[in-house]
Amino acid sequence: MVDYLVSNVKEVKMDRVPVNGSKNAFIQWLVTKENGANYAVRKFTLLKDGIIPMHIHKYQETVIVTKGKCKVCVSDKVYELREGDYIFINSNVKHAIINEGDQLEFFCIIDYSDDMRIITLDEDCNR
Repeated sequence: MVDYLVSNVKEVKMDRVPVNGSKNAFIQWLVTKENGANYAVRKFTLLKDGIIPMHIHKYQETVIVTKGKCKVCVSDKVYELREGDYIFINSNVKHAIINEGDQLEFFCIIDYSDDMRIITLDEDCNR
């Protein structure tokens, strides 16, 4: 646990997104419980044709788009998000994110729930 943390996004390891079926999608964990936080701040980068398929999880999340544009399927609706847009997604609400440009970047803030599993759904984000 730390009293504070100063860093740069470029210094944080980039991993593939662990959601089954994800394509050209990468994640960086910036602030985590290992730092003493009760929440996590993550940065996602989706390259051209990048996708995080339909899935659910118990934790809540807020997605804030900082670069590019995307389609977000949430519940039974579809939204187009661009730089500066954000969306809150409650726990156990199905959702997917599809990059609709060259490169998409967004920050995602989540809480820590007692179950951090991600369940991929056999559904497409078609609308």
